[in-house]
Amino acid sequence: MAKSGWTRRSALAAITASSAAACGRNIETPAYDGAVAFNHGVASGDPRHDRIIIWTRVTPERAGAVPVRWILARNRELTDVVKTGVVEANEARDYTVKVDVTGLRPGAPYFYGFRAGAAQSTTGRTRTLPRGRLDQLKLAVVSCASYPHGFFNAYGALAARDDVDVVVHLGDYIYEYGLSGYGGDSAVALGRIPSPEVECLRLQDYRHRHAQYKGEAELQAAHAQTPWVVVWDDHEVANDSWMGGAENHQSNEGVWANRKQAALQAYYEWMPIREPEPGRAFEAINRAFQFGDLFTLIMLETRLLAREQPHDYARDLPVEMQRWNFTNPAAPVALRAHEPDTPAMQRFPAIYEAIGAETRPVLDWRRAQGLIQSARALPEGFFLAPDRAAIDALLTHPDREILGEAQHVWLAEQLAQSQQAGVRWQVIGNQIIMAPVLAPDLSSTPAPLAAALERLRPGVSQLLKLTRFPFPLNIDAWDGYPRARARVLEAIRAAGGNTLVVTGDSHTAWANELTDAQGLVAVELGATSITSPSESDYFSAAGMDFSAGVRARNPNVKWTDGAKRGFLLLTLSHERALAEYMTVSTIQSTEYETTRSAAFTIAPTQGPGVGPLTEAS
Repeated sequence: MAKSGWTRRSALAAITASSAAACGRNIETPAYDGAVAFNHGVASGDPRHDRIIIWTRVTPERAGAVPVRWILARNRELTDVVKTGVVEANEARDYTVKVDVTGLRPGAPYFYGFRAGAAQSTTGRTRTLPRGRLDQLKLAVVSCASYPHGFFNAYGALAARDDVDVVVHLGDYIYEYGLSGYGGDSAVALGRIPSPEVECLRLQDYRHRHAQYKGEAELQAAHAQTPWVVVWDDHEVANDSWMGGAENHQSNEGVWANRKQAALQAYYEWMPIREPEPGRAFEAINRAFQFGDLFTLIMLETRLLAREQPHDYARDLPVEMQRWNFTNPAAPVALRAHEPDTPAMQRFPAIYEAIGAETRPVLDWRRAQGLIQSARALPEGFFLAPDRAAIDALLTHPDREILGEAQHVWLAEQLAQSQQAGVRWQVIGNQIIMAPVLAPDLSSTPAPLAAALERLRPGVSQLLKLTRFPFPLNIDAWDGYPRARARVLEAIRAAGGNTLVVTGDSHTAWANELTDAQGLVAVELGATSITSPSESDYFSAAGMDFSAGVRARNPNVKWTDGAKRGFLLLTLSHERALAEYMTVSTIQSTEYETTRSAAFTIAPTQGPGVGPLTEAS
């Protein structure tokens, strides 16, 4: 374990020191007679072989247009200028500045900065996409930064590195909740009150929330260090969003389309990403980047473009029913699975009883009758069971789509083109867990914890009891859209490359093998969160190892850890992929240590499918 040299103090020092560098002394800054500041740092992103997006935001003391000089140079002092120009920052775009600098050399390092009035920004470092033969590149994969839940130490640890070629952010860059929502208690304890204090609904709300996040020194430093490739997940708009709404959007909160439009406008204003091309949907954020002959990064959109409404276990989970033959009402008889229905048949919830290590159905009516009447509050040792057949029927309905036809076709084309071009790795940037994951057995959850979780998500206490029997853990993830997932795996196998899926959303680190009927297809590497808590955090307080329970039921999950916060470091060469899970010791204090908590290698193959996950020393 190495003590991190990157604290909040050193982050602030780094981003202010570079502001003192000479910012192209021989280039004139356009006249502006008001006071202005660069309070939100700089960022770059969406690299191409000949261009890069550079971003900043100015804060004027009075309303009105502000002319801003941008400079792209070969040196940190910004004196060896490659390109420069002037753009206008104004209220219409919340005084954000975004420039698509073109005519650049492939694989070239550049520095950039901005000037307005008497102020100048920090200096950022960036790079265009390389071409041709490459020996090695390194990605950092990040997601899920809830401001109220803790300090952005993982961003600081990332900024302290000088060996990362690109940062891939897989969503939940901001969270939409107000002080009374998710993370409110820790917000008060840590003094990290969300701005605005209310839930984000309007354009101005989302703008303020982005501004608060980019006011953080650690995040500013991470942006200034490396170009980013970003995509949203759900919290950039609202929790568990889909194309027609969200779990965290109620009818009294206005029209969903208006809220989504406001959130995405703020996102495009505040993030270093290209605007949608004319004629392309505002939600179509899927795009691809080719890093020489080493890897193609294929970023998916799984939330707003085509996703059907997720099922919700608290609302939709069907329980198993037992058929009873009431031909003799005084002594109904349980019908077995192989027996046909009868005219006097009635269905009631199936009751199971724990007998030693076994769980058996109660099939004697004299015992079952009273238990059925108290099905919602069964005595100790008795259980309801989920109806797996009914769950599968819900989830495999032909209308259950997540990518949409156009994106499915696009993904297959990108995979095939990458393989045909002789590119070694195909890396899919994906917001949500793709591997099938059955829920761990949480039926013994202590009552106080179950009650606390029930307050967070109504219906979950009943769900915990049902986990005695296996069923998919998270149907907001790809488990809720298994037909669409099968189609993705078919495209991966048909392309015949070496595919890695990098995933965010779950606040948990994962090393999963993705298989089909023919065997291993791809490897999924899940990044834990920057600050957001996982299911493991809730259960560990009660002495329950959530991750161990997941591994016990899911042999395709080779490793998982939801107890730590950090990021995934993925080093790619022609010989192997090395996945390192970097974690910070705490998010409750700004003093922390950085550790490599686990590492795995994956070898490429000559045929379809990658090699298996192998633990690295």
